[in-house]
Amino acid sequence: MITTFSKLASLPAREILDGSIRGQYAHLPALTIGEVRIDANTVIPMHRHPHDQTTYVIEGRFEFTVDGETAILEPGMVALIPSGAPHGGRTITACRVIDVFSPARDDYR
Repeated sequence: MITTFSKLASLPAREILDGSIRGQYAHLPALTIGEVRIDANTVIPMHRHPHDQTTYVIEGRFEFTVDGETAILEPGMVALIPSGAPHGGRTITACRVIDVFSPARDDYR
């Protein structure tokens, strides 16, 4: 059960893309936050969704494209992804990121 105070690492992991992405997510009615680990050399296909998203890199290097603009994300960098913007990329190394979505990602519950 999620309470006011949770340790993301203690929550069950949700696997995405055949397990190359593993996220542990907590939810409010209008927001989802997750600590996500992504294997090296993982391709995240270009996609879009109705959620605003921020991706903050804690560890690793990640080539990422948002709405046609590409950057190499490194620790301390954030990608701001507006609702509906096409985005995707590939990890250069194994990565650990924090993803935040608004509204909540009900499909990640």
